[in-house]
Amino acid sequence: MNDKTVYAKTPAGQQEIGERKAGLDIRQRRLLILVDGHRPASELRGVSGFPDTVALLEDLLAKGLVAAANGAGAAAPTPTAGPVAATPAVDLVERRRRGTHAVNQMLGPVGKYLALRLADAESHEVLEDLIDSGRRMVGDLRGRAAIPHFDRLLAGDG
Repeated sequence: MNDKTVYAKTPAGQQEIGERKAGLDIRQRRLLILVDGHRPASELRGVSGFPDTVALLEDLLAKGLVAAANGAGAAAPTPTAGPVAATPAVDLVERRRRGTHAVNQMLGPVGKYLALRLADAESHEVLEDLIDSGRRMVGDLRGRAAIPHFDRLLAGDG
């Protein structure tokens, strides 16, 4: 393994983004989200800010969540199914808008920074991770009973 190796998420890695069953720590999860089948390890180090990126990638490789991509035929990441069934059918711009609206409606000023991050999310993976954070915040601050309303706002039904 070296800095020039390009990694892609395996199907298990794609599944882990939505299900969080592999017991990854926050740094491993963030790196897994950044793996896109196009960036070499050196670029992932720069984007993530993790000096031990290669070691973290080795851990993800050992868990079967990433694999070395083979150049032009790299395994491109496939869209993941998020917690809400309607997620894949909604484009990124609309999903960002709905996520920002849901956070603003449910959390008000407390969710200001999360709403700003949602509005700037550049991929579905990052966006879904931020939406999960919003869902947890809603549950923590307004109670679990408020989560279905948050999900309806995300679905555009609120």
